[in-house]
Amino acid sequence: MKYPDLSDLVLGSGAGSVAIVGTAKNVGKTVTMNYLSAALAGRGLVVGLVSSGRDGEVTDAFTGEPKPSIVPPEGAWIATAEGVLGESAGFLEIADVSEKAGVLGRLVIGRMRESEPVELVGPQSAKELARVVERLHDFGAQVVLVDGALDRVAAASPGVTDAVVLSTGASAHSDLALVAKSTAFVVELWSLKTPGDPDVLALARRAIESGRVSFLDEIPLAGSSRHDGSSLAPDNTPRYRVRQTAFDTVLGCEEKVLSQAGEAAYVVVPGAVSEKFLAEAEGMEFRDSFAVVAKDPTALFVRSEPPLPVYVAHEIRLLAITVNPVSAGGYSCEPREMVDAVSLEVYRSTGKRIPVLDVVSGESNFGEVYGVAVG
Repeated sequence: MKYPDLSDLVLGSGAGSVAIVGTAKNVGKTVTMNYLSAALAGRGLVVGLVSSGRDGEVTDAFTGEPKPSIVPPEGAWIATAEGVLGESAGFLEIADVSEKAGVLGRLVIGRMRESEPVELVGPQSAKELARVVERLHDFGAQVVLVDGALDRVAAASPGVTDAVVLSTGASAHSDLALVAKSTAFVVELWSLKTPGDPDVLALARRAIESGRVSFLDEIPLAGSSRHDGSSLAPDNTPRYRVRQTAFDTVLGCEEKVLSQAGEAAYVVVPGAVSEKFLAEAEGMEFRDSFAVVAKDPTALFVRSEPPLPVYVAHEIRLLAITVNPVSAGGYSCEPREMVDAVSLEVYRSTGKRIPVLDVVSGESNFGEVYGVAVG
């Protein structure tokens, strides 16, 4: 049986933009990006490339270690800072230059005349990154690939890209079991769902758009009694109201925010959700159940499973996981071993059969997802 490759998964998803996010440095994110951009271009698609930070430099700016270059295919559209163009400017047909200058100069959008190495520098905020993705589409890119990392989570936000490929590998840890477990934890977080109640979801999205931390209070209405003595609203009658606070973040003011919870059923957080906030929320006594609604899974900054129900206003669509079995420190394992270990641990933790691939060796594990939509 011939399994699809990474480009098949992207094309089959219908995604117009895909973030490639690494769990750590040197886990094969750039290799995955190069592989996918070349494969898509080889199938006749025009590709766009941008980074949520900086990628493609010859040596790592922090570690000094050599890094693989980003090599866009001929005809690809790229966005980068003019200050890092160097010799690659000669291979770029510039179509647009932004007015606003960053640390490394203005943002340049252009089309590659030839396939040559480039350095990508892009905006780190989700809002600005989304605008660049849209601009690349405007110029003709059919699929935009966005380089990212877990410490630059803007790329994976559903407000920026339609889908995500997660890259992990031996550089994340020398213990394969820990690599698999840490990857599975990310998949578990990224599998968070929207609230099952459409009214709650609509109100939560509205609250997030306001930019203020808000509570959703149940509206007391006459009707049939629930087991806890509270009432149920008749059909088509609003059951919750939004109670907005003066806070635009919960960071550094977790207790102050939660002191206003009262008997709310949900707290909606438009920005980052910290481990401390979840612990404080779990430790408080509420009338009934209490849950948190975050903007999307990238807003959660936690190292363990949340201690109370957490929902998201926008879900992430994870297409696949790529692995790099060789670490920068010299540790390595067999590609087949890493592919299978990650696949099994993800399934154990989440019950999901996410395609796991090593784009260099060609090893892959699709489990039972072949021919089935993944997301």
